[in-house]
Amino acid sequence: MRKYRDNAASIVRVEYGVDLIAGLALFPETAPAAAEMQTVNDALGAQYEKRRALRVPVIKTRAALRFAEYSVERVIRSALRAAEIEDGGRRGRICASVFPKGVKPILRPVGKRQVKPLKDLVERLQHSKVAGIEAYRAAWLLKLSDALVSFEAAVAAHLSALSAQDEAFKVELALRDAHHDTVERIMGQVRTAFPRDRAIQNAIFPVVDEAEASTTSDDDTPEEPIPSHPLPPVEA
Repeated sequence: MRKYRDNAASIVRVEYGVDLIAGLALFPETAPAAAEMQTVNDALGAQYEKRRALRVPVIKTRAALRFAEYSVERVIRSALRAAEIEDGGRRGRICASVFPKGVKPILRPVGKRQVKPLKDLVERLQHSKVAGIEAYRAAWLLKLSDALVSFEAAVAAHLSALSAQDEAFKVELALRDAHHDTVERIMGQVRTAFPRDRAIQNAIFPVVDEAEASTTSDDDTPEEPIPSHPLPPVEA
């Protein structure tokens, strides 16, 4: 009797299950096992489709985050240039107060790690007391604050989509185990129903494509990193 490998992807298990159910249903002795297999196979198939559907929001929020990151970096670089102009064409008192280490510490982090340095930037501008800061603050505090809010929302949406996909995958993995255990149990039932009859046993259990059954599919790793500067940076 043949069975898929332990590391087989969900779709391999589901397709194997469909084939196995057809074989079990042909004999009165194994018809109850066919019903049992149908239940667990349908559950795994439904969860697989649910998890695959959750990939669409991941991709959409990933794209939104990519452009939110691009947009917020444009605002940051523009704010630095404006500070330099306010300082008289060089990096002086305002730049030292608002951008004490330039923009690299703000732009280098990726995704949610960029939120804190951006918040720190907004807070420095909000609380700075250097001479001549008021006009610059009036021009840029709201712009930077709005950029922060939009960026935080994009990060949160992407992380939420990733979390939903990850939780669905955990359920799917549990159903994979249940599927595997059910197949093992049915193998024992078939041996009992048809002792020493290898011909019927092999006819009931489908042939497994070794290359397909032993390879985990690409969609078995749903978690994705938040993008790292996928668009070309705007020069300061």
